[in-house]
Amino acid sequence: MFKTVYTITFIIFFFYRVLLSQEITQTLRGNITDADTKIPLQGAVIIISNTGNTLAAESDLNGDYAVKNVPIGRYMIKIKLIGYNEEIIPEFLISSGKEAILNAALIEKIIQTEEMEITSEIEKDKPLNPMAIISARSFSIEETQRYAGAFDDPLRAATNFAGITGNSDLAKNGIVIRGNSPKGLLWRLDGIDIPNPNHFSFGGQQSGGITVFSSMVLNNSDFFTSAFPSEYGNALSGVFDMKFRSGNKYKREYSLQAGIQGVDLFTEGPFLKGSPSTYLVNYRYSIFGFLQLIDEEMKNKVPSYQDLSFKLNFPLKNAGLFSIYGIGGINKSIVTPEENILNWTTNDDRQMVNMDNAMGAIALSHFLLINEHTFINTSVSGTLDKSYYFNGFSDTNNTITPKDEMHYKNYKLSFNTSLNHKFNRRHLHKSGFTLNKIFYDNNIKSQNSFTGIYQQIANDKGSTYLLQAFTESKFRINDNIELSAGVHLEYFLYNKKISIQPRTSLRWNFSPGQSLSVGYGNHSQLENVSVYMLKNTYSQSVNSQPNRELGFSKANHFILGYDILLSDFSRIKTEIYYQQLYNIPVIRNSYYSMLNNPGEFINDSLVNEGTGRNAGIDFTFERFLNNNYYFLFTASLWDSKYKGGDGVVRNTKYNCNYAFNFLFGREFIIGKNNLLGINIRTNIAGGEYYIPIDLQQSIQLKREILDNNRIYTERLPNIYYIDLGLTYRMNWDKMSGVFTLQAKNILNRKTVSGYSYNDFNQKIEELKSLGILPMIGFKLEF
Repeated sequence: MFKTVYTITFIIFFFYRVLLSQEITQTLRGNITDADTKIPLQGAVIIISNTGNTLAAESDLNGDYAVKNVPIGRYMIKIKLIGYNEEIIPEFLISSGKEAILNAALIEKIIQTEEMEITSEIEKDKPLNPMAIISARSFSIEETQRYAGAFDDPLRAATNFAGITGNSDLAKNGIVIRGNSPKGLLWRLDGIDIPNPNHFSFGGQQSGGITVFSSMVLNNSDFFTSAFPSEYGNALSGVFDMKFRSGNKYKREYSLQAGIQGVDLFTEGPFLKGSPSTYLVNYRYSIFGFLQLIDEEMKNKVPSYQDLSFKLNFPLKNAGLFSIYGIGGINKSIVTPEENILNWTTNDDRQMVNMDNAMGAIALSHFLLINEHTFINTSVSGTLDKSYYFNGFSDTNNTITPKDEMHYKNYKLSFNTSLNHKFNRRHLHKSGFTLNKIFYDNNIKSQNSFTGIYQQIANDKGSTYLLQAFTESKFRINDNIELSAGVHLEYFLYNKKISIQPRTSLRWNFSPGQSLSVGYGNHSQLENVSVYMLKNTYSQSVNSQPNRELGFSKANHFILGYDILLSDFSRIKTEIYYQQLYNIPVIRNSYYSMLNNPGEFINDSLVNEGTGRNAGIDFTFERFLNNNYYFLFTASLWDSKYKGGDGVVRNTKYNCNYAFNFLFGREFIIGKNNLLGINIRTNIAGGEYYIPIDLQQSIQLKREILDNNRIYTERLPNIYYIDLGLTYRMNWDKMSGVFTLQAKNILNRKTVSGYSYNDFNQKIEELKSLGILPMIGFKLEF
């Protein structure tokens, strides 16, 4: 008996020791292209190195390369090719569960001499768009997964960057850029404009609860905060340019992730072994949805959501690359009032809210290399933004009195094409156009905020066209000076309004590691198309359309920037900006301005007579991950003012004045194959301005009345949050697991996010944000 136990123990111990001593390796693959022309580059040398290993490979005729048997860990990767600037990627993670994919686009040197050596600099945040010079940065998906409080969400991760703030309410996921409304942001996915990609957003609003994007399908992406390149239109404040990666064409791989947010199922690979055609699919179903399936009593009592992302690639030998990709999400949330009126203490106890929303986008795109200098991108796409929203309050007889009811549908069919041509090493050009057919179908009833009357606001449907066209060029005057210039045009066929928007920027690398940049951009944006087609059912003129001739909102952006690389892994970046906003829709003789609108439906008569201005400075001090730690400090100071239809200059709602972020992360190697990451974030920001409630008038009229004598004169309390994130990566042979524990607002500070009038107890109540938000998850990759 003892011999048997001893033998089994010895065998287990032996194999355990073998497993610990076994060196786990993985394959690094990728593709090397010219940054301007996208042609594959043959002969590029990929060098992988860390303190103990140096491996290398060379790209083939198709630009593909593979380095096999790379021990797991983090590596400095250098990519070299004669005639091109060296690309350096620091601290690239290679784990055991999935093959590591690293694609790179190299920039051709202006001066083609082998004797002249240009010092390579690590530009980890360099934008992917070659036309971008100022107010732009890229970010990796690993950063999204690493940053504390980001919850694996690229939208929340972006609020750590300078000039960008989120909502004071942690449950919402809006993005405020340099004092602008969240509705001024353009969302783009692989070349097509998409609706707000947030669950629990309704009626065109630009916030929500959680993004529909999954980090498993995303590639490195760009974020623009001012004077963005000419290819982007119909946006006032910034652009979030998301990218899907392509599936692994050599091997099928899978991931399973489960946590408080939901369960993700992911797969990628070639359709057939040896086939160049690939697929990539991720599906997520919320944990709350599972609770509804398991417990009947939970049905319609907790929010649920699900989303799907996919990309299919079909390369044809002589006909280019065809891709089909899409994203979509549906969600539902019902909040019912407390039946026992004796338990009513706040408005929430007597409120009924029903939300049922869906968003989606699908596209067929074609990429074709015409020759070694020219390529063309073409796509046909469709998008959908649909929601049902009901909001009402229960009285003492348990009868619901409605306040808002919205049936909203906005969908779009688009055709766009663009031509890229590289005239020479110094001159890159891009031109294109997009034709959108926009449909809307709205049936909206609401309590008018000015009259208090609950009435039919809109019950109509229709369609129209929006044409956008652009042309832009980038000139590399030499290896130290580059200039970008272009123009964007928008033509709204419904009322024949046109907007021509010139843009230009210049960067001068005046000494090694230091540069100055200047930029100017004119930008325009349409309101929700239903605003223009609105028929006021309660006006004296039957079917009148008071906003038919409404024009574009417009802005001039001016930026001055300075960058300095303190070392290979740290840098300081500063930008000073001024934004002049004009032609803003306002209500005559009223404080109201669309600059304070987060994307909500407005049914009143509007005129383009409003103005505004945003001025400020953004500061970034960043140390990229190296020697197992990183930090990021950002500071933003700004002032945001507007003039409404009454001609009075006031604070905008988003004039928070300041925002500071500090992030720090440290990694520890546990044993030989495991990695522990500890990340922390501190966020301090000023509160938003709000319109106080007139209590006496509200009591008298039995509804919430705002104090028009104190418009945006008071602000919400300042924001102070600390977030914590822990990750533990375990690497086994051909499989890896990642355990994640994140907590947002670990101090459990329930910041006041607004105020509301409760007619039941005739008091003004504070609306509190959520306290601590935990997120636990485990991901298995194989």
